[in-house]
Amino acid sequence: MANRLERGVDTLSVQNDTTGNTSLIRSNLSFIKELQKANKNQMRYSYKFYENDNHPSIRLIGAYDALRYIFDFYRLRIYDSEIENPDFNLYSLLIAHFNNVSKQMGYTVNPNESLVNNLGYQMIATKQFKKAEALFKLNIVNNPNNANGYDSIGDLYLAKGDKSKAIASFKKALTLGQVPESKAKLEKLLKEKN
Repeated sequence: MANRLERGVDTLSVQNDTTGNTSLIRSNLSFIKELQKANKNQMRYSYKFYENDNHPSIRLIGAYDALRYIFDFYRLRIYDSEIENPDFNLYSLLIAHFNNVSKQMGYTVNPNESLVNNLGYQMIATKQFKKAEALFKLNIVNNPNNANGYDSIGDLYLAKGDKSKAIASFKKALTLGQVPESKAKLEKLLKEKN
């Protein structure tokens, strides 16, 4: 609700007013009361009074807040303490979250490749190699024709010291696209091997 109140009037005192100037805001407040009474039907709703906005200025901020409310389930919440915790199952969190998002949306929504890739590299940095491998493999399953997934898992194998798997991963990446970084890493590994 935009602030359509006269100077010195608030949302409580306006409810006792009977002038035409306040009929719209009184109707809005009355509607909110009816929604609160019918709360047992489990309808999701929210309302907000924008004290510093008028009718024209509320459109943008109101639409933004409405979308945040409607799609609140989409926001993934991962805390630094969870990422650093070796016992935290990051993979399960991602799968459960995106299963819920898919259910809410009514169609399959896979985790964003960039998000999963960044989390995988964070796992490499903290030497949580099993978690990194699960994440990179998830990206490969969800994006089988993307060279980046194979390049990333190649980096994991390099970090683990498994050069033969790193070589195979970089070769696979190069069959899917010309990734200069993959090519450079592969050439370096092949030189070291000879």
